[in-house]
Amino acid sequence: MIRAKLTIPILYNSEKMFNFYLYNSSYVSADSKAIEDNLVALNDLAVKDKKENDAFMLHASLWDTQTVDGSFGEVVFSKMEDAQFSMLVLPRLFQMIDSTETEIFDFDDFDARYKIYNAFYGVNFNIPEMDRCITGKESYTQFRDQNIWEVTPASFWERRESLFQRIILCPSVENDLHKIGGTYLGQIISKLQELDKYIAGFWKEGAFNYVGANQKAALNISPESHKTMSQDKYKNQRMFSMPDGRRECFELHIKTGNLRFHFLPEGNMIYIGYIGKHLDTDRFN
Repeated sequence: MIRAKLTIPILYNSEKMFNFYLYNSSYVSADSKAIEDNLVALNDLAVKDKKENDAFMLHASLWDTQTVDGSFGEVVFSKMEDAQFSMLVLPRLFQMIDSTETEIFDFDDFDARYKIYNAFYGVNFNIPEMDRCITGKESYTQFRDQNIWEVTPASFWERRESLFQRIILCPSVENDLHKIGGTYLGQIISKLQELDKYIAGFWKEGAFNYVGANQKAALNISPESHKTMSQDKYKNQRMFSMPDGRRECFELHIKTGNLRFHFLPEGNMIYIGYIGKHLDTDRFN
């Protein structure tokens, strides 16, 4: 009778960055309340707030896994305290979770089949790799944050949309990163993180105020001089394409070490048009 409710199409992971597998053994010593709490958190992660580069998966054998209060399937659909959650939310949740063809028993198998950051999801774990065992939002966030910043110049560009919520790197920056290589990558990440943090905490509305940004964050932002911007040969060096194809002038810039970050504030977002050496000015060329 329960089997009919648990028919889920077999789907396939399409090389997501983060893979989370519902680990059968983690539910063996869990009671229905612990499982319900675990699935409430899972619904937030896999449905409500799911990130584009996440994949959640399970194997059909999970339904027959024996828990403290019966099989996992029995608990999910007949022993939850919140009947509405069981009847309305959980069916949709499990439709959003991929089904693997074979069960995954350990991380060696997991890592051989899926790239690149793999973690088990469940309630109770007794395995060495606890930093890769997710039990809810806190451990999920910790796992993601720990791994997403392990980047190279190439992967940094590939992950740009996942790394920053309020900063958009324009197309020209891809070539800038290629030229710079890994020498200044840490410095670039640190400064963009500081900028992203400032936007989230202080720029809620109105025009972007670089003076206020300098006061509240270690950014060292300045505009160009009037004399520089009044000369086309210098202004044109600061013209870059937006993601939608528009050409705009990126006058404001962050100064840090040997690098300059030229950016354009628009719609409570920061568009980075250039990262590289000091551009020519009326006084520096």
